[in-house]
Amino acid sequence: MKVVLTAALVALASPAFAEGWYFEASLEGGAEFWTFTNATGEVSPRRARSEEIWITRSDEVNSLGPNGACDFNNCSVSVTLGGQAPAAGERVQIKFSNGDALDFAARGGEVLFDNYATAGMGATNRFVQNIRAAEWVEISFGGRSHRFSLAGSSKALDAIQPYLR
Repeated sequence: MKVVLTAALVALASPAFAEGWYFEASLEGGAEFWTFTNATGEVSPRRARSEEIWITRSDEVNSLGPNGACDFNNCSVSVTLGGQAPAAGERVQIKFSNGDALDFAARGGEVLFDNYATAGMGATNRFVQNIRAAEWVEISFGGRSHRFSLAGSSKALDAIQPYLR
């Protein structure tokens, strides 16, 4: 029985493909869920990023919203271009195909913004909502720019639903 349970947990924690976007669940040390995309359409190792967007949802801080949406203080967004995150104070420009845009100075570090504090709640939720609503997002910083297709992003964001039961 233990072997069957272990096999089921490994299968559940494996990345799920969603048209260029991926969902991965980590069951080690608490429940964390990653939804990410990259330019090559392949899952790259967590420590070897290229052009990637990562939305990390943790249910340890607060419960997730309806259908696993980011809610209050449980999501962070990381973006790398050429394997690099924006440096502190570096201008970050984000343009969505639906006309919405964000333009701000980066705080530096791996996480672009999160909703763990009041200051980041609006930007985080707006970003995640636009990931679902737009066809593409173009992100620029540090002289680099990349346009990410958002095809399959809603499917990957929704892949968390089986973990909410």
